[in-house]
This record gives sequence, structure tokens and C-alpha cells, in this order.
Amino acid sequence: MGDKNLAVNIAAKDLSIAKKFYEEILGLKQVGAEGLSSILLRSGTTDLLIYQSQYAGTNQATAVTWYVGENIEDIVKH
Repeated sequence: MGDKNLAVNIAAKDLSIAKKFYEEILGLKQVGAEGLSSILLRSGTTDLLIYQSQYAGTNQATAVTWYVGENIEDIVKH
């Protein structure tokens, strides 16, 4: 399986708010959707699946890590 693509999955209570955040704030591009229940975004070569769930926000662990190097301060200011 190590040569297969993967997608990161993140739950959101409100898909429209999540879409706005990931597209407008983080600059990801939507590359797909499944009805009104999920959107597929791309960051680099990795897909990020955002799906609607009543359990969103209950995970207190790291869900996604972006490798941005020393540019973190500039990215956060943006």
C-alpha cells in the first residue's frame, strides 16, 4: 500500500464554513465533492477530504500537519 495515494479526512460540523476556511484562508483548491456531505480539496499532491459530522471538534489530537519550514511566521500573518 505504500505506493498508493491517500487522503486526509477531517470532520466539520458546518461544511460551508469549513470550505470557506480551507479555500479562502489556507488557499486550497476544491477538486471534488460528494453531494452536500463532503468536499475534496488539494494541498500540494495530497487530498484533504472534509466531511460533515456531528462528532466534529471532538478530536483533541493532531489531524493534519503541513511542512512549511521557516515560512511559518509569514504564513500565519497572512
